[in-house]
Amino acid sequence: MIDQPTTLEAILHAKEERALKQKKLLCDYPLASLISLCINTPSLIKLSHEAVVLHNVATQVLLERLHKEGIELLVCQCSFAPTGVESLFTCKAEAKRLKALACEIENTHPLGRLMDIDVLDKTGRILSRSELGLSKRQCFLCEEEAQVCARAQRHPYEMLQAHIKAMVEKHAFEHSLALWCERAMQKEVELTPKPGLVDKANSGAHRDMNIDTFYASIHAITPFVAQWLQTAQAYAHEEAKQSFQRLRAIGVACEKAMFEATKGVNTHKGMIFCLAVLCGAIGRIKAQGERLTCKNLNAQMKVLCHNLVEDDLVHVNAPNSAGARFFYETKSGGIREIAQSGFAIVFEIALPFFKASVEEEGEERALQKTLLLLMSRLDDSTLWSRGGMEGLAYTKTKAAALLHVNMEHEKFEECLRAFDTEMIEKNLSPGGSADLLAMTWLLAKISVA
Repeated sequence: MIDQPTTLEAILHAKEERALKQKKLLCDYPLASLISLCINTPSLIKLSHEAVVLHNVATQVLLERLHKEGIELLVCQCSFAPTGVESLFTCKAEAKRLKALACEIENTHPLGRLMDIDVLDKTGRILSRSELGLSKRQCFLCEEEAQVCARAQRHPYEMLQAHIKAMVEKHAFEHSLALWCERAMQKEVELTPKPGLVDKANSGAHRDMNIDTFYASIHAITPFVAQWLQTAQAYAHEEAKQSFQRLRAIGVACEKAMFEATKGVNTHKGMIFCLAVLCGAIGRIKAQGERLTCKNLNAQMKVLCHNLVEDDLVHVNAPNSAGARFFYETKSGGIREIAQSGFAIVFEIALPFFKASVEEEGEERALQKTLLLLMSRLDDSTLWSRGGMEGLAYTKTKAAALLHVNMEHEKFEECLRAFDTEMIEKNLSPGGSADLLAMTWLLAKISVA
């Protein structure tokens, strides 16, 4: 839904719906005032990645300010649609006091110019800035009044969008990265069909989880992105192995939150490890003032995970985890070996393949084919734990065969569904490939060549 264009008709309808919601809330709480939060997005892509980030930031700032001022929040309603993301806050306070608070946020927050915070009194009247002696809001890019520029369409949409992206990158990077990570995990689980994996159609080879379990897990994991990033930045100049241990400690806390959210089901343990390393690398790169290039990310991941196989697997007296047992029986380091290489399989194989496939066949098919590519190449410990070497070999061979057959979209989907059925019957699930698929999509969105 994010980054998809809407229509002028839909936008006008959403505006009418918002007015009806406002009227109902004021009717339900006759002594209250109302804050209406929207985001200024001058294009037909109202639910952009940046708009969602801005809404998250604005909501957090508003809630913090209301709490600080001792203002009682009665109801908060949020709407998430292609026409945009918006929230309504019903508050037990005078409207003029709320308007002063809203204007202060709009005027002083570094992203305030992108926030549209209206205040309605108990009669439904929208208070104006002039009632507080404030001037009208200025344009994003020049000193002219915003309404004048908008009506005259003085600035191209592309220029306005580039400016908004730059502002979000500068002032809300943590929120933006957290949303990218959340979207990557959602993109993976919602991709349908997928052989042996949880998707929108079924639970794959899993009997203890479904797509709602994954949604709960994703919700629990996302807040830890900022912790990994902040920690990596704060300790960017210390020895890498020590930084890795800090990231791992946060990962342990994240795993605990995941298990609490899923009632003990392991949905994303491998993904948590991947995100910890990726966010750690990003934090170190940011602290050094460098760009998020594939080369820099790969290098920092290598540094963080140096000698990880030896530290975690070789120098262990007895195998005490699935990864360790996999190593002792197959001599494959699994996800640790991949991390130690700086996720080379993603940067060198999956990511270029995915980008080329998107250009040729669109994102959904590119994701499905990239998953098959990863399944055909990866020594996946999840597959091994369920089906031994025979199950691993079967999956790799079948995925490679299906990947290299040229067929129409409908036939390809039919073959994927048949492969899914076979994987379910054999109790096989390529969880490691799924994690790396999410990483591939994520890197395609946040990195530059």
